[in-house]
Amino acid sequence: MRASDDDPAPDTDPPPAPSAALLVETLHRVARPQDRFESARALVLDRTVRLALYIRGPDEIEAVGHALLLCRRLLGHSPELSRHHIADFRLL
Repeated sequence: MRASDDDPAPDTDPPPAPSAALLVETLHRVARPQDRFESARALVLDRTVRLALYIRGPDEIEAVGHALLLCRRLLGHSPELSRHHIADFRLL
């Protein structure tokens, strides 16, 4: 069965993200000592979230792994981010 052409298209965009302060607070709450998480900064622009994570690690590979795990945990623990996904990752 096909949807009628008169029916509006489903909203596939994620809902607006929570505030930057709430995101950083949630990161601190879900972080575990083994994540080596020190701090974060967040920038929220409509439906886009940009995070800068400060992770202690002996090398880049381990730090990147901890950062990705922490972001996945954030997505899983924040209902406001349930339809968001990790779209880009850059090492600074």
